[in-house]
Amino acid sequence: MAVFLAGNSIYSQTNFTENVSSLWLAGQKTNVLNIAEQRLQANTNDMAGLILKMEYEMAFLDFDNMTNTMQQVLTQGALITTTNFVGCYSYMSNCINHMLSVLPLYPTNEIAGDRLKGNIAGKRMLYSAEIQALEDDGYFQ
Repeated sequence: MAVFLAGNSIYSQTNFTENVSSLWLAGQKTNVLNIAEQRLQANTNDMAGLILKMEYEMAFLDFDNMTNTMQQVLTQGALITTTNFVGCYSYMSNCINHMLSVLPLYPTNEIAGDRLKGNIAGKRMLYSAEIQALEDDGYFQ
């Protein structure tokens, strides 16, 4: 119940980026995924939800879902024309396209160990700047 309430309060706050980044840094990555899933239940094309879901899948090497989510982020991100997000979208899309090209080369003998690293607290989100850009553009209002 606490996770649900925390997710709902973060969903509606203007300090969205700060709140999800704090959860992520504290190692509460499942809470961040719950927020993403709540947003995506309300709107399957929610850019913030897609980015957060992608962050989680990348951190835990969820290969079964990661490539689809990356494609959705690329597709939906290209449709957003707000100033701040457009300014950082090309960097994010270049990174995602690069990752998509190298994923097939990921050493299978390292996957299990690298998935455990997803639980490490203190790691920053890779795409918090893009979430912040959405917030600066008024996306969460």
